Amino acid sequence: MKKVLSTKTLDSDTLAYAQTLQMDVQCMDFIETAAFPFKFEPFASKNFDALVFTSASAVKYFFENKAAAAFVESKKIFALQGKTREELLVRGIQTDISAASAHELASAIIQNKAAKDILHICGNLRLTVMEESLQQAGILYTDLMVYQTGTKAKKAADKFDAILFYSPSGVESFLALNNLDDETVYCCIGNTTAQELKERSNSITIILPEQPSPQSMLTAVSNHFHKS
Repeated sequence: MKKVLSTKTLDSDTLAYAQTLQMDVQCMDFIETAAFPFKFEPFASKNFDALVFTSASAVKYFFENKAAAAFVESKKIFALQGKTREELLVRGIQTDISAASAHELASAIIQNKAAKDILHICGNLRLTVMEESLQQAGILYTDLMVYQTGTKAKKAADKFDAILFYSPSGVESFLALNNLDDETVYCCIGNTTAQELKERSNSITIILPEQPSPQSMLTAVSNHFHKS
């Protein structure tokens, strides 16, 4: 059985799936999020025709505000695939455009001429690729911070066959007290997170899942070891 470290807590269904793949998964949270107070009043006069969500946490904390449901009415919704889109669907909200990464999502919005004025619901560590891409295409961009992310650096005592990373900030937090090992396989949820790892080492093995979800990441790790 392979020993796998997940750098965030996984739900029971995902852990059960890992067992079917002969994986013993240990979960340790290397980042923490907290709500950031925000109000809709400053945006009341704005004519946003679309909202962009690039994390599940953004969806969660945005809709904790009682005025959020009314605010999204008649607006297009763009979101990342995987957990972000799932969090929207749980709330009965369909996405007009979705993509695997912020870069791909911005490109799809531009190519489809899907909006002229966009509000990006995000956290304090948002990537700038969405803002830069949309503004270069002449699309008005505004960001609304609804949560903050902080690191929770801790030492992983065991040696693992594989480690799962879900964000660049998770990589940063992990490496504060841990080192990269050439014998460990690192599975990143997307290209942006993978790039953060590549900048730290050019000798480690990094793999990507077919879909940006924990279960797909576990599948990628399983397939990697079966091919080895």
